[in-house]
Amino acid sequence: MRVQCSQEQLMHEVQIVTRAISSRASMPILSNLLLDSTGEILRITATDLELGIESQVRASVLEPGNITVPARIFGDIIVNLPAAPITIDVSEGDTKTRITCESIKFEILGLPAADFPLMPSNGGDTVAQIDAGLLRTMIRQTSFAVSTDETRPFLTGVYVVLEGHDGRLVATDGGRLALRTAKLTKGVRDKISAIVPSKTMAELVRALGTAEGEVTITAHENQLIFAVGSMRFVSRLIAGQFPPYEKVIPSEFKQRIKVGTERLLRAVRRASITARDSANVVRLSAAERTLTVSSNTPEVGKAQEEIDVQADGETIQVAFNAKFLLDALTNMDSAEVLFELTGSLSPGMLRPVEHAEYVYVLAPVRVYG
Repeated sequence: MRVQCSQEQLMHEVQIVTRAISSRASMPILSNLLLDSTGEILRITATDLELGIESQVRASVLEPGNITVPARIFGDIIVNLPAAPITIDVSEGDTKTRITCESIKFEILGLPAADFPLMPSNGGDTVAQIDAGLLRTMIRQTSFAVSTDETRPFLTGVYVVLEGHDGRLVATDGGRLALRTAKLTKGVRDKISAIVPSKTMAELVRALGTAEGEVTITAHENQLIFAVGSMRFVSRLIAGQFPPYEKVIPSEFKQRIKVGTERLLRAVRRASITARDSANVVRLSAAERTLTVSSNTPEVGKAQEEIDVQADGETIQVAFNAKFLLDALTNMDSAEVLFELTGSLSPGMLRPVEHAEYVYVLAPVRVYG
């Protein structure tokens, strides 16, 4: 194999792809990047057998071929080379990889490409398309609510449902639930229903930060493949049945509070300062045009703040985990939010005033005194 490509482009793609590599690789080959050159493309791939990331750069392929190279060493070399053309050269039947840039020369040892796990081809059973920026927002607004409890693995991922022209992402840890819906650019022939690991979603959000265009979602056996631009993310799916989340979403409320998102965010953040040593509990109580946000930890101190709101219905005093509230408010993307309450010991619901595509449900905290 002998290829030439841009240092800047190669560095960018290598930094994305290496995110798939685990620090505790079960096999030496999983600590390597697969370099595969053909036509005018150098393809870079990494996997930990749960998530695979593949990207590519335009290259001058003088001799097609492939090799795997240690990801950490290769990445460190590329990052520290000057912004000039790079030549990667591997003799046939050899695993020594020579990297040349201007007067700089490196030689590192790799492993045969034949030992690298196969990635699925572009073929798949069902295809949907969604705007890259919209998908990034959907993941960001839900993935923070996944569980970290490995005894319930079906809650450690984001539930992805694609049906017709409707897309839904749902996440819950048992104490809260985040649901984001959207319209798909291309309708799905057959329904996709899958639980995608949170690691995949985290890396997708990171990669989609600068991506434009459409993300194509393909179902392939027990995997989902997300493709955008030159990148492909191949994710295993979590086995198990996602709970019937629709039953958790309140269908009616006794009090509705309309409040500025940033104003409530700042008030909850301040109240949480004196709540950290008491299960991080903040209390809310709204009447007419005033919402009182407070916290009280006898060993530490207490806080109270009043903010202007529009409140309709009966007055309800309720307590929530401050972190759960802050997570939702930080990701709301709306100037104003509706806080709908059903009782002091019943779930509350947050949603943007501007649209109904985002719903966040959180369980209250029982407090005494």
